Amino acid sequence: MMAPYAAQAVGENEEFRRFFVFENGTKSIEIAGDLMGKKAEEGLNHFKNMIAEKPFLKSRVQPFMEKLQMIVDHGVLGVGTAPYFIVVAELRGVPPVEQESIAHCLENMWLKATALELGFHLVSLTSQMAEEEEFMKLLDIPVGNYGINGCAIGYPSSETPRKSRPDTKKATKWL
Repeated sequence: MMAPYAAQAVGENEEFRRFFVFENGTKSIEIAGDLMGKKAEEGLNHFKNMIAEKPFLKSRVQPFMEKLQMIVDHGVLGVGTAPYFIVVAELRGVPPVEQESIAHCLENMWLKATALELGFHLVSLTSQMAEEEEFMKLLDIPVGNYGINGCAIGYPSSETPRKSRPDTKKATKWL
């Protein structure tokens, strides 16, 4: 709750940010997983149709399509596989900067989870669920009022391999 938010965009509203915690093994996580799987399938079909019309785009969208296919085949990673799936909702305002505010919030959660030696996984498909009436009904918030995103948190079953990052000196230009 302490992460920055777009007060200029939404005003002083007590409901500027909300949290929804789904626990593994519950009916609500099952419903959320099913709805998100349907959303992934819808996205996959969208890209298949796009490639049918514009085959030259295949190489560009193929990697993402493979990820969507994995979700369709095996479910959303973290939703029903991690102990907790957490959705963060941020009030929409003018200008629409709710995703930036959610990113600050998720980063704080990620840092805290890491400090507690918990696993943290962004579940970016969550952001696409903000316009899905059934999903928003599950959260008990109206469609159109909030942007959302989510993460999965729990004790990791294995150590996450370290990923190399580009050299900061090469990625930074002093002006």
